[in-house]
Formats: sequence, C-alpha cells, structure tokens
Amino acid sequence: MANDNKTKCIILLSNKSSGSSACQNLLSTLADITHIKNTRHNENETLYWVKAASILGEPQDNMTDSEVPIPANKAKKELIKLLNDNLDGFVESDDLRSTIFDGWGELCEAHGPIFFEKSPHHLYQWSALKLIMECIKQLPHIDFLLIGLVRNPVDTLYSAYSRWRTSPEKNQYEWLQSYENLLKLKSIIGDQLVIIRYEDLVSNLDSIKPIVDFCGVDPKLVNANYMHKRSVSKWKKDKSFGFTLAKPVSELAEVYGYKPADLINHPYTLWPVYRDFRRTLYKCYWVAKRTKRGLYRALSAR
Repeated sequence: MANDNKTKCIILLSNKSSGSSACQNLLSTLADITHIKNTRHNENETLYWVKAASILGEPQDNMTDSEVPIPANKAKKELIKLLNDNLDGFVESDDLRSTIFDGWGELCEAHGPIFFEKSPHHLYQWSALKLIMECIKQLPHIDFLLIGLVRNPVDTLYSAYSRWRTSPEKNQYEWLQSYENLLKLKSIIGDQLVIIRYEDLVSNLDSIKPIVDFCGVDPKLVNANYMHKRSVSKWKKDKSFGFTLAKPVSELAEVYGYKPADLINHPYTLWPVYRDFRRTLYKCYWVAKRTKRGLYRALSAR
C-alpha cells in the first residue's frame, strides 16, 4: 500500500501500440494525476530515461521507426531544456547523475500529488530500466509504482503496421526483448511493478485494483465502460495481413497468458510484396509532406 503522505510517481512501461495512451487517459479520470506539460514529444512523453542512458554512455539498441538511441549531446541538451521548461528555478549540477536523478525528483514534486510518465521506449532498453531502478533508490521520499502494460503481440504489431507501416517481421523482436525485460524487471523489484494485460483492461477493470489502491481513490469511481474492445483481434478481419509470429515470440506471449489460438494468423502468399509496397507508399507520402512543408516555409520567409 502506498504512503498517502508521499509524493507519488507512476511510470507506465510498454511496447509501441500497446494501448498506453488509453490506459493513461483512464487513470487520469480516477485521480489527481499530472503529466509533463512542456515536451517536444507526443502524448505527454519525455523519453527521459533513454535520454539519461545516452547522456551517461549506457548501451542502447536501435529501435524501429524511432530516433532512439538519441546522440548524447542532443539528449543532454533536450533533458536540461525539459527540466528548465517544467521547473521553476532548476539548477543544473556539475554531476550528470545528480542532475538526472534530482531533476526527476523535482519533476515529481512539481507535478504532485501523482506524477505520471509513460513511454513505449524505456521497456526495450534495459539500460533505461536500470536507471529507473537506481532512481527509485536515490529518491526514497518519492513513492514509485511501475506498470507493465502487455498486449497480444499480433494486435500490437498489426496496430504499428496500420499506423506507420512498420514491418511486423522486424518489430516482433522488439516486442520479444521488451517483454523479456519486463519479466526480468519484475523478478528484481517485485510488487513495485504491476503487470496488466490490455485485453484484461478492456474487459474487466478489476485488473487495475493495485493501481487504484496506490492512487488512494475509491474503486467505485472506476468507470467500467470507459475502455472498449474494438481494437482486440482487429487483425483477424484484414485478409491482406499475412504476418505470422516467430516461435520465440509466441512462446513468450503464452507465458503472459495468451492462448495459441489467439496468436495464430493464416499466411498470405503475397504478403511480403504487399507489405513492402505499402511501406514504400508510406515513406513516399512523408517525404512529399516534408518537402511541401519546407517549400511553404521557404516561400513564407520571403
């Protein structure tokens, strides 16, 4: 049970397209939760701990369709800007680790009583997770709860493919590493990490009881109809989606309670050609859009 007299911090860890925004919005309806206000990233995200890992020279893996890992100099500049933009009178320390951990503590205090952070980048990078664990030890005056949000990998990969045409064949191994990391993290910090499946969240909000208890709110305030099931198994209706999971990914998904029948997709012979064609169209669209924006700025500057 959380200490109600302490400032609290919730960090939501997930893979991309796992429903973290929906979860964030749901929790925001329950308690006095505050997100970061000034950030260049979408969905109130900061990428704080992957930036911290870059600054400290910690190893990180390249992420598909992402700027992570961010170069150290850029990461430091952005993290300091984030702290200055969201804190009054922030003073940078000569020691980088102190700046990072003290800065996070000040963010928690400034955004209390409950500061909420989510990112689909941190779970994939073990170095970022190690820094989060170190931060918890460095800031005993802050009450932390980590949430691991899991979603059926086929649903997750289909959502990323639908939104960004990200190759599920490549992206599935990010899902695999992320959720291997989650199990490892759980084995280290125990009850300070709550693992929730997206499918359970949309069918029965009893799954978030540990989070409700941490926030200190009345469970009766939870709107049982807030979440919907429309995005569950959406890929089954798309006959052109011929991706099939690699065996290690399926096996890990079963560890998280997914049944084999929920993970099997029928292959489609022309799927590789169709996938690559859609990806090329998507990239051409964004090149054209950026070119148009650049021309507009150039003309406007005249």
